[in-house]
Amino acid sequence: MALTLLLTMLVSVPEAAAARVDDPAAQALDRLIGTARAEQVTLRAIDRGTGRDRFEVSAENGRLVVAGTTPAVRLTGFGYYLRHVAHADISINGSQTDLPERLPLPAAPIAKDSSVDHRFALNDTNQGYAGPYLSWEEWQRRIDVMALHGINEVLVYEGQEAVYQRTFTQFGYSDQEMRAWIPQPGHQAWWLLQNMCCTDGPVSQQLIDQRVELGRKMTDRLRSLGMVPVLPGYFGTVPADFKSRNPTANTVAQGTWNKLARPHWLDPTNAVFARVAARFYQVQTELFGDSTMYKMDLLHEGGTAGTVDVAKASQAVQRALNTAHPQALWTILGWQKNPLPATLQAIDRGKMFIVDGISEEPGITDRDKDFLGTGYAFGTIWNFGGHFNLGARLTVWNEKFHAWRAKAGTAMNGIALMPEAIDNNPAAVAFFADMPWQDGPADMRAWFDDYATARYGGDDPHAKAAWRVLLDTVYSWPAGADSRHVTGLYDDEPGLANTGYPLPYDIAAFDKALDELLQVDQSLRGSGAYRYDLVDVARQVMANHSRLLLPKIRAAYHAKDIGRFERLTGQWADWTRLLDRLLGTDPNFLLGAWQAEAHRQAATPAEAATLDYNLKSLVTLWATGTDLQDYARREMNGLVGQYYAKRWELFFDSLAAALRSGKEYPQPIDWQAVAQDWSKAGTELAAEPSGDAYAEASRVARLPYGSVSVGVDHKGVKPGGTVKVTATFTNDNTLRPADQVALRLDAPEGYQVAPTSPTGSDQVAARGTFSATWTVTVPAGQTPGHTPALDVTASWGAGDVSQDSASVSLLIAGAAPASYKTMTSTRAEFAPVSGGVAIAAGGADLWRATNELATAYRKDALANARQLTSTVRRQDGAADWTRAGLVVSNNLAATGSAGYANIAVTPGRGCVFGWDSDSDGQLDSYSEVGGFTPPVRVRIGKSGDRLTGSCSGDGKNWSVVGSARVPGAEATLDAGLFLSAANRHTGQEAIAMLTDPVAAPSTARDSTGDTLRSLRKPVKALSWEPNRNPEHAVDGDRDNSPYFASQMDWGATWWQVDLGAVNNLSRVNVRNYVAGERYYEYRLEGSLDGTTWYTIGGRRGTQPATDAGDTLNMEAKARYVRVLGTYNNANLAFHLTEVSVYGKQ
Repeated sequence: MALTLLLTMLVSVPEAAAARVDDPAAQALDRLIGTARAEQVTLRAIDRGTGRDRFEVSAENGRLVVAGTTPAVRLTGFGYYLRHVAHADISINGSQTDLPERLPLPAAPIAKDSSVDHRFALNDTNQGYAGPYLSWEEWQRRIDVMALHGINEVLVYEGQEAVYQRTFTQFGYSDQEMRAWIPQPGHQAWWLLQNMCCTDGPVSQQLIDQRVELGRKMTDRLRSLGMVPVLPGYFGTVPADFKSRNPTANTVAQGTWNKLARPHWLDPTNAVFARVAARFYQVQTELFGDSTMYKMDLLHEGGTAGTVDVAKASQAVQRALNTAHPQALWTILGWQKNPLPATLQAIDRGKMFIVDGISEEPGITDRDKDFLGTGYAFGTIWNFGGHFNLGARLTVWNEKFHAWRAKAGTAMNGIALMPEAIDNNPAAVAFFADMPWQDGPADMRAWFDDYATARYGGDDPHAKAAWRVLLDTVYSWPAGADSRHVTGLYDDEPGLANTGYPLPYDIAAFDKALDELLQVDQSLRGSGAYRYDLVDVARQVMANHSRLLLPKIRAAYHAKDIGRFERLTGQWADWTRLLDRLLGTDPNFLLGAWQAEAHRQAATPAEAATLDYNLKSLVTLWATGTDLQDYARREMNGLVGQYYAKRWELFFDSLAAALRSGKEYPQPIDWQAVAQDWSKAGTELAAEPSGDAYAEASRVARLPYGSVSVGVDHKGVKPGGTVKVTATFTNDNTLRPADQVALRLDAPEGYQVAPTSPTGSDQVAARGTFSATWTVTVPAGQTPGHTPALDVTASWGAGDVSQDSASVSLLIAGAAPASYKTMTSTRAEFAPVSGGVAIAAGGADLWRATNELATAYRKDALANARQLTSTVRRQDGAADWTRAGLVVSNNLAATGSAGYANIAVTPGRGCVFGWDSDSDGQLDSYSEVGGFTPPVRVRIGKSGDRLTGSCSGDGKNWSVVGSARVPGAEATLDAGLFLSAANRHTGQEAIAMLTDPVAAPSTARDSTGDTLRSLRKPVKALSWEPNRNPEHAVDGDRDNSPYFASQMDWGATWWQVDLGAVNNLSRVNVRNYVAGERYYEYRLEGSLDGTTWYTIGGRRGTQPATDAGDTLNMEAKARYVRVLGTYNNANLAFHLTEVSVYGKQ
């Protein structure tokens, strides 16, 4: 028996060696794992018969045997073996092939059948966004990897420009004219989709010829592996002057796509179409051979049929394809309205296959019905523009794919892996490609545990923990959340309002994945797979934390705190440099590698410059003349360090200059010009990785996130008195402790500062805090009414020291002026100030049963038909609802009196008018108008039992915040200056300074005859988006469209209307764009001359915009009315559908 086995082995080894020479799968194994190990694998064919693809993995006579229905399926079987038996992983983005000299054998035979026939890969846009100048060596590797993952159909666009060139020379065009019409490779995908033409042309003949050779190698390799090269079919794309050269043709202009001129569409029902299509397929077959699948997206993304019958056109397109290739499938993308119902109803649906791009969307539930029973693939497009964001809907795929597949009689017979670029999220690629080979929904935790083991080559608890974090965060993206547009804020066009598309997971939870990856056993850190994942996760950590840092920068800018602004923007710059260094350690993140390959494909320096620009413009401005700038943004070395960093530097410098000069807005920056300049500069980027990925990722993990806050036990203190100050440092780093933390308190000269606890700590744990306390004694000679500041500085870090600071003010107390009585229902102190009163007070709230305030008041100060006015000069609020202003009631000496109302300014809600609607002495109703911040004039007027509260920025033009009947109000009311900290959630007191109330007759006027003054009047704005002009806000159309839109680059933008003359205004209605829970914040301003502006209203808070809009009442005079937009919770633009100004001259 032993002799028989030996003879069998002696015979089988030479036979296997001979078979390997011509076996494309064996050759792929040589490339993937080296010949020495590849020779240990016996590859065999399985007769597919009438069944679906199948692979089997087994051990036979001490050798690994992999059998499959095609060479590619044999590679799929080997890929399964690698991950599940050998614990290795090969992907487009990093591989781990640390295999033993003798390949391990499976303990038991493995057999898998595909549940679908079609396993399609690559989006049309992949040719641009995943590298437009990839070499044959790189494409060979990617084909090998796709085969390992079970893909059997691959879209091939490379080289197709030659088909058009050779076809159209028979229809009146020269080679040179076609080269001018064909875009450079960076944009050819969109030309083949009939979206655009001509970018950066003319393309050189030598480049066309190179790409023909590349395309032929790709199609030949795919066929040799038993995979289908899916080629573009012909559906009517022609140059705009085609009809002038072919008079009998009928062409339809397609207008523009994202402002770029589209090619014309040759009417497929016209006889000329059949001739062009026949020539097209003839040339294509000569160059690239036959296929059984041809991709055509008829009338893609806004294409128009004009007067052409879509049904007959669809039949003609299919007829032309099947005349040239009788058995071919018309492959079409399921996207937006495509395929059109008229197309599906007219064609032979048995010869169409739909690669659906939106299967995972929550509103997509029955594609069998939608596609009229046409065969289709379950598809995903998890990113747009090739963004590197980690995230995809794996849990949705896992449930939905198998549920659809199990549906009786379903036409679903495939998967379609179609992110706009495939060179990211390798775990998502692997999981999606695995689904056809699974018997049902995967155990997600088990799948990720196995993936972690294979990815790094060993069973490591930290690797598994890291990937479980990734599963629970970025790979459990909900169906209703957008994963396609998400990037870090570094990539965005600079703007203080930038928030990014929302993340559906907790940033701190995701951070833990980086911590776990850094703890993976050192023996498992040597592979490209580990390096890629480490860099990618650290990159995502930094991208996520940009969302936390930018709001701090915005707050410092709006607070006009130049010191803090410069410190935080310096931190932003440091983080950007670190991100660029991190990306530079791995070849997958090098834009310079793409650049080097583009240069290698150029024949001359001039062509190299053209291709360099084509590449860089794609990922920056996209193309000259379009509005797609930054659509293809992504974090790549060189792009981050040279382009994004420069943009933010320019932006922050402009803001700092505005702060120093006191300008309302910084100097505008032409971002398209910045992108053009960088793209044209020809700067050479690093083409090879450098640096230590582990060291840079470790720096990311220990980034010095920290902040300090300060509070006092009470803010009002008499001369010689003492307060207790508490400062708290928070280590916002979720992964690493903060070292050498020190807190320092600075007080004005003469104040005694004594620490009552340690003021430093060697280490503060991740997400931990450290607090220090002091007593501060006020000099006995201090004058009441002063507001000294106590400043706290936190510093931390053993090497590069980081700092943060905070401040709190005190009020040196005395007594209220003799003309006032006082009442307090909370702790409070008073002090006289020039022309008024200062108050320091607590108070949980002023609402219903909670009625805590301090007031300096006068008896019977508000009479009928009179009004009182005071100016809130200063307000150090403890909360958004801290209120300072005027209060009235029948008897302010005690709480609970009727006739109770107040008008106040708040830090977070603008002006608020509150009143007691049922005479029980409790405030139970309120109205508010945003836009006001101290100094603000507040006014309360009385007409019988009707009280009216108003606010003004200049004392002449008033916003009527609210007006209401207050039952039980007596003929005269006590009136006072008041403060309530509304500190239920903060515990801190507030300070306010108010002027003595001044009485005056009522200035209200009868506005019943006022008319609309703004309709179609001249308008202008700081900026506006294309086709979203300022005129749309005064066109009389209150619907959502058309509308005005402007980006809030500096955290605000403005729109204004010129009424033509000064008007007495009574009200303005502002209608924003209405969409569900969307809300806006803005300030409404008026001006007599268009130069000096005063607040006349506004909006703060989270109430959704409504069809009725916001009606803001006022007593004001203005010729110009301006809306200053400051916030939109949905995106970075401010929108107005209509602004209606009422008044009279």
